[in-house]
Amino acid sequence: MKVNDFSCILVDDETLAQDLLAAHLEQFPELSVVARFNNPMEALKYVESNPVDVVFLDIEMPGLNGMDFIRQLKTDPKIILTTAYAEFGLEGFDLQVVDYLLKPNTFERFKIAVQKVLHLLRLEQESDSQETTTEVKHLVIKSSHELIRIAISDILYVEGMHKYVKIVTAHDKHTTLYGLSALESELPSQDFSRCHRSFLVNINQVEKVSGNEVIVGQQSVPISKGNKSGLLEKMGKQI
Repeated sequence: MKVNDFSCILVDDETLAQDLLAAHLEQFPELSVVARFNNPMEALKYVESNPVDVVFLDIEMPGLNGMDFIRQLKTDPKIILTTAYAEFGLEGFDLQVVDYLLKPNTFERFKIAVQKVLHLLRLEQESDSQETTTEVKHLVIKSSHELIRIAISDILYVEGMHKYVKIVTAHDKHTTLYGLSALESELPSQDFSRCHRSFLVNINQVEKVSGNEVIVGQQSVPISKGNKSGLLEKMGKQI
């Protein structure tokens, strides 16, 4: 039996929609469907107590819609939205979803979404397992038709915005076409921590953690309950 690389769950109140997703996923041995849910509240409880890499998530469901499901997550699985409603697209990307599939979707379109999420997961996997012998000290990004070199130690925080990220230093702000998860995989994990689905902070620049905010470089960044313990743990290791 082949061991699958990553786990995923299907959350949709329509069983036929789940069946179609499951059939498509049989073509991707890297992804293992570990659970299926018609009830989003049950799915949320499952994700809180079990490791899940990817969630295929419907939006319009009784009891809890997909957007609120994402907001209530205490962990950061990759999200692929599957819905018949196009109007939620922008809001979905604001919540850092990997892709947004409109029903009914073709296998070719589904394949693009899966390849995208697998690419992100592998980047993170390589980042976690790789022991780098040379410390990366700078990022080179494209912003406003210019290539800009940014010292990693100067970064205060990074904010994910739709398909872009805003990199904030003490003196500048740079916006570039890049996903937050992809950028996170390129930054030193011992120095940067996800404090919110849309924010990544340089723990060496954190001045204070108070309530639901992080003060970094005299600026306030939100912190979620699910990410607070991880940030404090990393800060403790730096002391």
